[in-house]
Amino acid sequence: MSREAFIQRVKAFEHRLLDNMKDVFVPVHLSLGQEGVAADLHEYLKPDDWLFSTHRNHGDYLAKGGSEQKLWDEIMGLESGLNQGFAGSQGISDKSINFFSSAIVGALVGVATGTAYALKLDGSKAIAVCVVGDGGMEAGVMWESLNFSALNRLPIAYICVNNGKSVDATIEERQATPLVPRVATFGLNIAGSVQGAFALARSGRPSFYEAKVQLQGDHIYMSTLKPKEVIA
Repeated sequence: MSREAFIQRVKAFEHRLLDNMKDVFVPVHLSLGQEGVAADLHEYLKPDDWLFSTHRNHGDYLAKGGSEQKLWDEIMGLESGLNQGFAGSQGISDKSINFFSSAIVGALVGVATGTAYALKLDGSKAIAVCVVGDGGMEAGVMWESLNFSALNRLPIAYICVNNGKSVDATIEERQATPLVPRVATFGLNIAGSVQGAFALARSGRPSFYEAKVQLQGDHIYMSTLKPKEVIA
């Protein structure tokens, strides 16, 4: 699938969710405006690589080769969903393709870094890819992980999808200095693209790439309706 075709696939899925939001009873974070990053992941990830994503994960999951139908069913709370309807939108996981995500901001940064350490110890040629938002860059574990990965030359690429906002707070209101210079002080190799970040990681040089994007639409969506079982 071409890059543009993949972008259109993700857009179509997200718009389909928007059109059916009345049937969704879990918080949903759409990635409209951020599809280009997922398209790059789709192009350069290998089957054995490990991908750790965020609560805004639909495009990333599809990029790793996930099932669109199982993702849809999961968000709709169906037993036929990826995680039998228990994960909803924000915490989907698929061990069969080495994909994991979490509703908690920054929660999987340490897990991704530990996975990279295990891959190195095992002599694997696979890499770990940690997708994080600009909000996740404020978690203490982020900076501990950057230090550990640089110190041990881990096969990991940190991809920061910076949409400039954490709910309603802009990055300028939350962070005093730009991200890249801060990351560089930890000894990370700064890449200019997802492809470049992956190439560095595959050579045993932990890398960081900041993708500046503009999120389209609201921060979060959720139906105001309630399932029939809880209607008094």
